[in-house]
Amino acid sequence: MVSKGITVHSYISVFGIEVEFCVPSGRVINNTSDNHSAKDLEIEFKAIPGAQNYTGRFIWHVLRNSMEIANRYNDINSLTGNLEGGNMKSTLEDQSIFIHDLVITFGFYDAGSGKFGLTSKDQCYVTVTANQSTWMGSLAPQGAPAANKPFSRFVLVAPHDDGMDTMQNADAVINSLDASNLFKFKDNIPEFRWFSDLLPSEVLVHILPNIVYALAITQKDTITSMLGLGARYFEFRPAHPIPLFTVISQLEDKPYFQHACIPGLAYDVFLDQIVAFLDTYVAEIVTVHIRCDNIVSECRLPTLTELDELMATALAKSTSAGHLKCGDISCFSESIDNLRTSGQRLICIVETPKYDSWTAAAYATLSPEPILKRFESMTTEGQEGFPLTVLQCQATSQSIKEVLVYSVFAANAATSCLSETKARWIRAHYHG
Repeated sequence: MVSKGITVHSYISVFGIEVEFCVPSGRVINNTSDNHSAKDLEIEFKAIPGAQNYTGRFIWHVLRNSMEIANRYNDINSLTGNLEGGNMKSTLEDQSIFIHDLVITFGFYDAGSGKFGLTSKDQCYVTVTANQSTWMGSLAPQGAPAANKPFSRFVLVAPHDDGMDTMQNADAVINSLDASNLFKFKDNIPEFRWFSDLLPSEVLVHILPNIVYALAITQKDTITSMLGLGARYFEFRPAHPIPLFTVISQLEDKPYFQHACIPGLAYDVFLDQIVAFLDTYVAEIVTVHIRCDNIVSECRLPTLTELDELMATALAKSTSAGHLKCGDISCFSESIDNLRTSGQRLICIVETPKYDSWTAAAYATLSPEPILKRFESMTTEGQEGFPLTVLQCQATSQSIKEVLVYSVFAANAATSCLSETKARWIRAHYHG
């Protein structure tokens, strides 16, 4: 049978919502009772209209009280499995949809033939929830008993590598490189050597965007959208670019989120989005944790004075007439209402010790089981002495050599191995 399989997943937390997934040969309709389930569809050649037409459309619709409010589609070749068109062809295209009081998040993984433990079926997930821009104010309203609790009572949603939500600055560097200066990637990114040992520099430079995309692009939404989805804790690794990169690319020499030596979002742009959000939603509180994990030595770290100046510049843009202030780790023990009253709603901590589930061995996986075991191994006693406890739900499957190399060579912008695991992780981590 000539066909390409698609596994579909949905999560719905709002009454009256359905998600419909359609292919030429059929459809499935999910509601809240289908949360955390996985269902299979097929793009079958025999069901596609037109003589010798192998390309069929996969489309999802979100319905509210039977009326469509959003949709996205991809056209998929049933013979080759390749994407022929659509508006989910790139992970960075799959940005969350904010509509009325809802947020629709979605993603699409374009599967290859199923090598090295990767699935051979395309993956698509759609989640529909309430807009979470005001969840702190709703959970602990001003003056309510809950708002008298210390801020540390909150469990905060935290996006992984939040500053890697754009290729703009990485592209500025990549587009300026040639075969003679690829050594900067080889010297600073161990995984890059998996490719440089296989290919000459003259070939490697042409697939560099695919390598960087597979290694480093961990987010698809802006910081503003992440805040609307409920994120309130952000680990940010700011550092100046490698000097060569600023010379050849004209990239401004200022702190960017760094994934090894790959520049993501600029720190000042990151802070501007948070300040604008806090100006709009005055009951919300955001924590920023400055860290320098895995930043290469050639990327100069900002001084504390530089960080303070960047924070002051961002706060000066606030529309709150000076009421929005930056707090420190002492805010964790303050009551939620006290932080609101004092204006210390942007807490910034630097290299604070944390009790973290992450280990390199457990997280280099295509299966959620090693990560779940890490969660199960954590104890209350283990938290002692740590101001923060962090449970990381994402995998780092790009750390598996065969998986990364295959993903890059089979690459288009929707074949990142990071996208391959997304829907399964949602089911495994949040299914009750």
